[in-house]
Amino acid sequence: QHKVNLDNEIYPLEDIISNPTTQNVLQMRKQFISKFLNIPETNVFFVDHHKCHANHALFGSQIKDDCLVITMDGFGDGTNATVGIFKGERIEELYRTDLCNIGRIYQFITLLLGMKPAEHEYKVMGLAAYAKDQYIREPLEIFKNTYGLVNGQFCMLTEIKNHYQYFKKRLEGYRFDAIAGALQAWVEEVIVEFVTYWIKQTSIRKVAFSGGVALNIKVSKKIAEIPEVEFIFVPVGSGDESISIGAGYELLQQNFMASKIAGISSPYLGPKLSSEACEEVRNNDFIKKNFQRFPDVKVETLAEILANGNVLANMVGAMEFGPRALGNRSFLADPRNPNIVEKINDAVKNRDFWMPFTPSILEKSVEKYILNPKRLPAPYMTMAFDTTPEAQLEIPAAIHPVDKTARPQIVTKEANTDYYLLLEAFEAITGVGCLLNTSLNIHGKPIVFNPIDIVNEILMNQLVKLNFIRIGSDLYVSKSVGFKGRKK
Repeated sequence: QHKVNLDNEIYPLEDIISNPTTQNVLQMRKQFISKFLNIPETNVFFVDHHKCHANHALFGSQIKDDCLVITMDGFGDGTNATVGIFKGERIEELYRTDLCNIGRIYQFITLLLGMKPAEHEYKVMGLAAYAKDQYIREPLEIFKNTYGLVNGQFCMLTEIKNHYQYFKKRLEGYRFDAIAGALQAWVEEVIVEFVTYWIKQTSIRKVAFSGGVALNIKVSKKIAEIPEVEFIFVPVGSGDESISIGAGYELLQQNFMASKIAGISSPYLGPKLSSEACEEVRNNDFIKKNFQRFPDVKVETLAEILANGNVLANMVGAMEFGPRALGNRSFLADPRNPNIVEKINDAVKNRDFWMPFTPSILEKSVEKYILNPKRLPAPYMTMAFDTTPEAQLEIPAAIHPVDKTARPQIVTKEANTDYYLLLEAFEAITGVGCLLNTSLNIHGKPIVFNPIDIVNEILMNQLVKLNFIRIGSDLYVSKSVGFKGRKK
């Protein structure tokens, strides 16, 4: 409701650099925001980074009784891990540290392996499963000698002045997959010990976990397997993209009882497709020349296209929040054929060969494919699970080819009716209530935001060969495939 003051649009970086004390930076930020938004300084509030993570984890979990709330990331407001307990009113913080350097070490190893830190950590996690035990042992000891736990608190076991140089010197000569495997094994071991300690200290068996480290789905899987853990929840968008949401929860708690706050129950928080945006694609010269439009497409037609081994770009409804595509901005494919992975990579995604794809599974088919004895919720692709022998036979393209785990999206009709009906239609044809789902983007690029982005960012890429695109109610089919519509 306030008019932005464009005369104050330049952020005061020089002033911050010249006097970088925490209090001075906060005051300058407050003054800048006040002037920029034309609001009183008294209306500008700061909420601690890890409090934001903790709030998002708790309220996103829908847990209303006792909960152990754990945050862990690279760094934020002088902290990289916290532990708190929730007993119906507010989160009471029990522990806070800046010595949990797990997230930062993961970044350094990502860089050492020739990938982009703060972006490609998930690739290191995917690569880790390829490492053989005999190659992991020695580099694992290097990680174990750096940081550990004493009475549930992180401590430095070796004085390290420069983490990058420390690991570069000691890991030189080891296999790249062994380094990834050793790193992941160490991270899992330390975090399991950490969580187990605080469960025993608090006697609370439900866990909410957030922060950048919570994006490591194999860690969450290990936490779920701790015998004392009754329930674990990792919220949608557990990285810094949800900080503003957690800050909102913090201010809400000043006026309401926590039990009255309804957490996020849907990931589809982004903009919906507009009729104008869809019309822009219909009128695009490239689309008119190269694609045939089929209006009012039925899910049965889409299911048939997928069952015939085609890749479908699917853009419908409201965009997902967070780093995972959950059906509304996705490439979809038949998970039965492992060769579809190579087809997607060659024709569309251009991803690293070792990276697995993920399954969207009908709620009624979960037990058929996923081993989930604690019946943990998995609506957002934030958890990994072991798979059943049936999954390994029926949906091999949507599970990790080496360790046979999966990062599923369990789809309910209430959460996403359109996607649920498409999965049902695919099941009616194939007997498989699952689709391979990967984000609607070229590898390394953001997920497409507007329908026209599919043309500009994907189809204009000379490496891409995409024949089937669904935008809203329209199906676009490349004229090169001679598609006539659904077979009767």
